[in-house]
Amino acid sequence: MNTRFFNGIRKTVDAFVTVLFIVLVIIVFIQVLFRYVFQNALPWADEASRYCFIWLIYVGGSITVRKGMNITFDILLDSLPEKIWKITFSVVNLCCIAFLAVVIYLGIILCQTNLVQSSSILHLNMGLVMLAIPLGSVLMLIEQVFYCINKLKEGKNPAVSETDE
Repeated sequence: MNTRFFNGIRKTVDAFVTVLFIVLVIIVFIQVLFRYVFQNALPWADEASRYCFIWLIYVGGSITVRKGMNITFDILLDSLPEKIWKITFSVVNLCCIAFLAVVIYLGIILCQTNLVQSSSILHLNMGLVMLAIPLGSVLMLIEQVFYCINKLKEGKNPAVSETDE
């Protein structure tokens, strides 16, 4: 595995998510300012913030997976013996990977279906808007595989193992 390549992708994802978050905050601030101060809502701001949020969630999800911050039952898993923990951890992660593969497949179909549609106000191609689903899911799947491999190499949660001794 070319870690330099994947580190480049990770840095790009981090920068992209940061830019998306800043753009989202600015758009929402402008929207609130115009709606409540100037009493004149901007119709494009709602749609733009929604699409920024969609991209932020799907692409940002890969950062969550990379850092191991997705929802888990650590108390239950950490109480298991090492061998059973590895089996359970592997099965759970294989289920996550299978789920992401299904989301990628269905996301591609969704993109293809929506290529002929455009958004009502910004006139963006909805296929490109929906591209966040398969793209973000591919990034999450890659991170899930790396996370699973690294965690299995480490063994049980190191923080728990140190406190138990």
